[in-house]
Amino acid sequence: MLVAALLVAGLVVCGVAVYALLEAVRTLKSARTLADELVRSLPPLIEKADVTVDALNVELLRVDAIIGDVEELSMKVGYTVTAVQDAVNVPANAVNVAGERIREAWHKVKRSRKESAGPTGQD
Repeated sequence: MLVAALLVAGLVVCGVAVYALLEAVRTLKSARTLADELVRSLPPLIEKADVTVDALNVELLRVDAIIGDVEELSMKVGYTVTAVQDAVNVPANAVNVAGERIREAWHKVKRSRKESAGPTGQD
């Protein structure tokens, strides 16, 4: 009876081993199919990604050129604004200088009158 039980247990173990081996073979076949599919589809995907990266680099170069042009334009505008401010301020500066000279002359005239009037302050 023990021999029969061992024989049945051995058959069950052999059955489980055969089933596991068949599943392992199916899994390996599936993995091989997946690997073959990747080998076929991966190079075109990598090529597309390479083309996309190249196009992105070209666009970045265009953006860089545009930014350079904007920077150059803003520098020119800054120089122009400075020149216009200087040109506009020339008459105001001239009026300020003239006013200062008139004030100095006026004070000199007042001082000379005071000095000529004497210590009493009469004219």
